[in-house]
Amino acid sequence: MNPLTLAPIDREILACLQDDPRMSMAALAEKTNSSTSPCWRRVKRMEEAGLIQGYRLDLNRRALGYGIDGFLFVKISSHHETHAMEFERALAPIEQVLSCHILSGQEDYLLRVVEQDLDSFAQFMRKVIACLPHVREVRSALIMQTVKESSRLPLPR
Repeated sequence: MNPLTLAPIDREILACLQDDPRMSMAALAEKTNSSTSPCWRRVKRMEEAGLIQGYRLDLNRRALGYGIDGFLFVKISSHHETHAMEFERALAPIEQVLSCHILSGQEDYLLRVVEQDLDSFAQFMRKVIACLPHVREVRSALIMQTVKESSRLPLPR
């Protein structure tokens, strides 16, 4: 599905679901001045087209005991495809790593990591991340305060 082919009702549906992904189909239809069946078909079509990739639940990291939220900048020793794939495969099952991004510039990867406290963050960086295959250097930056965080995308007009 091309964003240019989105009907105004599709954009309205997406905006509502970004506000509240748990919204019932009846409530969504009411909010978009539609009826339930056509609204459900539109949502299904956007899911099948890959426009809607899923629905998520946001947990409170502090309530779960993760007091540290930070970034790790990782340089690997080689840019050979096999080395990068080995690093990425080793990283994938590590639950403290919330996201991993390949970067342009000086560092190769940016990881977002949560840990219980500063000591466990430092140990995690040294004993887990630095020991992954092909890691040459790891630098960290702790998030002091989050000013804005959103997974909401602007919808094309």
